[in-house]
Amino acid sequence: MRAIAAAFRAEAALYGCALELSFFSDFHYTEKLSIAAAAGDMPDVFELDGPLVARFVDAGLLAPLEPFFTPEDRSDFLPTILAQGSIDGRLYALGAFDSAAVLYYDREQFERARVVPPDTDLGFAWPELLDACDQLVASGRGAIALHLNESADEWFTYAFSPVIWSGGGRLISADGASIRGILASPRNVASLSAWQELFRRGFAARDPVDPDPFGSGSVAMDWSGHWMARSHLARKGSALGVLSLPRIGPRSVAPCGSYCWAISATTALCELAARWLRWVTDARHGIAPLVSANGAVPARRSAFAAFPEYEHLPYSLFRRQLEQRARPRPQTPFYATLTQRWASALRDIAHGSDVAVRLAQAEDEVRTVIRRRLGSRGELGP
Repeated sequence: MRAIAAAFRAEAALYGCALELSFFSDFHYTEKLSIAAAAGDMPDVFELDGPLVARFVDAGLLAPLEPFFTPEDRSDFLPTILAQGSIDGRLYALGAFDSAAVLYYDREQFERARVVPPDTDLGFAWPELLDACDQLVASGRGAIALHLNESADEWFTYAFSPVIWSGGGRLISADGASIRGILASPRNVASLSAWQELFRRGFAARDPVDPDPFGSGSVAMDWSGHWMARSHLARKGSALGVLSLPRIGPRSVAPCGSYCWAISATTALCELAARWLRWVTDARHGIAPLVSANGAVPARRSAFAAFPEYEHLPYSLFRRQLEQRARPRPQTPFYATLTQRWASALRDIAHGSDVAVRLAQAEDEVRTVIRRRLGSRGELGP
């Protein structure tokens, strides 16, 4: 990022523009932005996590980006990037890269256990996944890594929302303002009861210690993301297989999302801020060096030409998912509460809590926050 900024400064000098970058740790970044917003001292342009775009728009903190990107520019971005940054039909944020989650598997371990992998794009139907786990365990192999040792709530929302999405459920209403009867719906209860079977039958660890049991050979499958592709390829080579995430219903659904750039609604330097945003999301100046460094998925179709690995698995699956069947996490001002309560519920469900009871509790907790917030605006909460 510093190198990208240095290159931009040489260009920006022509416009009388200066650029200063500030870096904060992941755990403090959003807090720093919130403090700056409360003090009326927002940066001219800044990054924020995709699921927080709705919260910042709701607070009136972001400027629309349509004036600074032509329709042709916008059409070059992946649909997931546009969906993540758009609220009520207006574009407020754009990322330089996106993310992908898949089911990695070890071909050799599958062959020894006589597990036949399904079609790459379709993935396992849930009963097929349980059967595969059963065969792997019977052959003396560990089945699947779900990484419940992740301390951050966001992993649970990112990784496992597709379980309920594929079952026809959702986390919150489409407008992001109501949760009654949605989070604890019968569909979600059925989907997470199926997910709970992975723990009840000993196929996945509730409290894992090894951060990479797939890489070390302890398990045959890894429910993980693009960030493990380089490592898994280095360890497994041609033995590495990849599938879409397992599905409850007829169709696999994938998650997506990344940090994205936005312009402050209060800046007096909108055009200059937009010049930086166009630079850092440019296929050559911004995306190519960033993706080379972090291994994420390029955010623009034109940028894939710089990454020939996307012609082959596992990378080609990352791109197909993002172009065809990935969806962003819920766009709601109440996302911070939702992701916290959802993650807490999933941790308890993995440890044996009653699915219906635990989802109803989480739904009530989120609903209380929504009612309180909407009530403070003189509205009746859902």
